[in-house]
Amino acid sequence: MPGKASGVRNVAANVDQVIVVGSVRQPDWDPHLIDRFVVVAEVNRLPAVVVINKCDLSDEDEDCARPYDDAGYQVVLTSVLERKNLERLREILEERVSLFTGPTGVGKSSLLNVLQPGLQLRTGEVSRRSGTGRHTTVAAEMHRFGRSGYVVDTPGLGDVGLWGVQPVEVELAFPEFGAHAGCCRFDNCRHLEEPECAVVTAVQTGRIAESRLRSYRLLLEEALRAARRWR
Repeated sequence: MPGKASGVRNVAANVDQVIVVGSVRQPDWDPHLIDRFVVVAEVNRLPAVVVINKCDLSDEDEDCARPYDDAGYQVVLTSVLERKNLERLREILEERVSLFTGPTGVGKSSLLNVLQPGLQLRTGEVSRRSGTGRHTTVAAEMHRFGRSGYVVDTPGLGDVGLWGVQPVEVELAFPEFGAHAGCCRFDNCRHLEEPECAVVTAVQTGRIAESRLRSYRLLLEEALRAARRWR
């Protein structure tokens, strides 16, 4: 899978799906970082499931989920403390090879410990000073899950690069744009500053989340810079 711009770090092979885990609080939900993980999954042609954890800490979980619901992703709102939707997540993981990924400190290992008793993965607290998580998983580890599934628990990341992602792939990784892009004034519209952009109009009318368009533009610019460097 693509990694930081300095190179590729192979995490796992023969994966069926990517479980992108974020938390509502501690650390705070970061839609742009979550979008980066989702884009990497999309570019690798892997289904992405968005898990919003620690829902017991805030009532904003539905707001966090809405952009991904609207984009057609499967979204699961979870809480280890309240045992919220853990059985639903278990069903998603059964009989598949799943890559667990996401920012540091969002509770990936805690979720797996509850879902698969006996794993005893290390967990840690969020730093009170920075509000960010501390690394407890230091390398990707594969574990059996349920009857015939496997989960790959990965180290939490503060960022994920787009090494090898082409500019044209960035737009394809935002599937909700597809229903509107055909109505743009220009066939080659990149949804930046072009006039009569139907994707921008969809954002303005609430049909696409503004955070998703911001993420798209940031990631597109990053991919364009990388493409120029390699010419």
